[in-house]
Amino acid sequence: MNTVKRILIAVDDGPISEKVALNGFQLGKQLNAEIAVLSVIDISLVRRGDEVTQDELEDMSKGELRRSQQMLIDKVFKDFKVSAFVEDGKPSETIIKIADDWGADLIVLGTHGRTGIKHLLMGSVAERVMRHSLKPLVIIPAK
Repeated sequence: MNTVKRILIAVDDGPISEKVALNGFQLGKQLNAEIAVLSVIDISLVRRGDEVTQDELEDMSKGELRRSQQMLIDKVFKDFKVSAFVEDGKPSETIIKIADDWGADLIVLGTHGRTGIKHLLMGSVAERVMRHSLKPLVIIPAK
């Protein structure tokens, strides 16, 4: 009996996103599962400009991320029907929330491959999701 009916694939606009999406897609096809792609914009990283409001910056950033996500979906999933989410918030918390809200049975995400001081200072979204999610995860390494 297949207990994985819905797979949430979390991607950003980084270089590993295509690898993560491809792995999630292949798994979804094998399991005949419904697939959703999630991209999260961390609004705290968006710098406030002098000529635009915070809301305008957020809208521009979401628009860019949506375009990037759609290009990835067009390339990887072609004619396969996928749901797409672009959300703002703290990435690890948002991934867990959307997985719960959408009813995902499995989360697929990647690592950025940071080590040492960069990992210590920036933390790891994958690590935080792994520590706090009650859902099974497939983590795709950057390297």
